[in-house]
Amino acid sequence: MEKLCRDQLIGKLVALFKGADQQSIDDAVAQAKDQLTQEAKQMKQGDLEKLFDAQIAILKDRGVPEQIVEIFQGQKAAVLKKASEMTFGKDNIPFLPVIPRTFRSPYDLMAMVRNGLKVGFTHLNPTVISDVGDVPREPYYIYDVGGGESTLGKSPDAVEKILKQQKRFPLNAAEVMALCVHMAVLSKHNVWVCGSRYGGSGGGPDVYLDGDGRPELGWGCADDSDDRWRSASCGSR
Repeated sequence: MEKLCRDQLIGKLVALFKGADQQSIDDAVAQAKDQLTQEAKQMKQGDLEKLFDAQIAILKDRGVPEQIVEIFQGQKAAVLKKASEMTFGKDNIPFLPVIPRTFRSPYDLMAMVRNGLKVGFTHLNPTVISDVGDVPREPYYIYDVGGGESTLGKSPDAVEKILKQQKRFPLNAAEVMALCVHMAVLSKHNVWVCGSRYGGSGGGPDVYLDGDGRPELGWGCADDSDDRWRSASCGSR
């Protein structure tokens, strides 16, 4: 079917350009490509703006303070510009707003995570959660976010090596909680937090549904491997 359409298009172009000189043909093709590219960019921009506005609406619905929402809204132009110039991995989310732990505690952030009517929670001590590498201290966006579909069953230690080869970044605790707020990832699988550590245990945080179906921020060993778990990542911050 695809070949038939292509052949039909070629036939129409041949009939259209018959008798025209080569320069006129080249100019017309170049202008047509430019116009199609611009139309595609406009469509992409519109989709990205809808995504941005939908995420802001979710933050408001989950009770995020107005001052924090305004910080995100103030980044709209920059976020849409950056995203419109990027190419995203298959099934990846273009961008996500992240409230860092300097602005809200894991108790507050997990309360924003929902599974139906069930509200998320954690018993972890926030003071012993640490992030790997430097991350922004004010509300920010992450880009080209993957839910971890390619890391099925791999331990956090193994995932770190894979992501390094792919030049991607493992999500920290605040980023994974943001992912779970805006996307229904927990209905598919649990999520390792490879970008953070918990105390001196050698383990890291994770987000999953407990026995009652409530989203929970817990922790596990970094060398554990289980087919129920995946590790999320992003292309940039």
